[in-house]
Amino acid sequence: MDAPNLEILRQEIDAIDTELHGLIRRRSEVVANISSTKPAGGLALRPGREAQVLRKRLASHDGQFPAGAVYRMWREMMSAFTLIQTPGLKIAICRPTDQPGYWDLARDHFGCQIPFVAHDTPAGVLAAVRAGTTTIGVVPAPIEADSAPWWPLLAGKDTTLPTVVARLPFLSMPNARARGISAFVLARIDAEPSGSDRALVAIEAKNGLSRDRIATALAKAGLPAFTSALDQVLAGVHHYLVEVPGVIADEDPRLRDLEAALGLEKGCAAAIGAYAVPIDAKA
Repeated sequence: MDAPNLEILRQEIDAIDTELHGLIRRRSEVVANISSTKPAGGLALRPGREAQVLRKRLASHDGQFPAGAVYRMWREMMSAFTLIQTPGLKIAICRPTDQPGYWDLARDHFGCQIPFVAHDTPAGVLAAVRAGTTTIGVVPAPIEADSAPWWPLLAGKDTTLPTVVARLPFLSMPNARARGISAFVLARIDAEPSGSDRALVAIEAKNGLSRDRIATALAKAGLPAFTSALDQVLAGVHHYLVEVPGVIADEDPRLRDLEAALGLEKGCAAAIGAYAVPIDAKA
């Protein structure tokens, strides 16, 4: 059997490359048609839809080509199309001088086309997102050791306040400099379901609440059991960040039932966003 002709194989690769490029241009045309149906000036970001697309691509992938490379290709493509649909789009990133990995974490997700602006603190990122509807924020995921947690601020009623719409990394990269850290994405849009999600509920209480009491109140209000709960005390007021499966809107009546079940005379429960469960995490 004769060995494959190298020149013929290279010609086949050239033909495939031409076809791939044509499909990308075709996808761009479809995206432009979708964009034309939407009001001008909005943020063309659909984290839930993006998560669905990526899960589908990775679930159907096989062969020797690395799944991580497929993920990066689609992330780069989707982010570029988001930029095309949203003139003035930029990413405000919390990148403290001693934690440069958050820049890499954001770049792995949002690609190399969207402009990035670094901020020293989550408060700076939050201010940037509040100042413009086309700015997306990236802030460190909350931990109980935070001295100035950003998430209690999202429970306010001001219309400029963003919500959590994604968690990074959605897929961990083996050679990423940002290994061991995670972040939340903030945007002035509503969180949307992807099919496997975690909702974030902020609870403010004058007095401390045990996790058992929160769990009992969630069940009484008809909400799912929490998967994690953080406790922060600011100026003598207790703040709890509770994660539960699904997506919860702030007007969900179960939140009012949760307040009643907790006996919050001076306090509140507010939905502050949701994120698609990362691919490499348990759903």
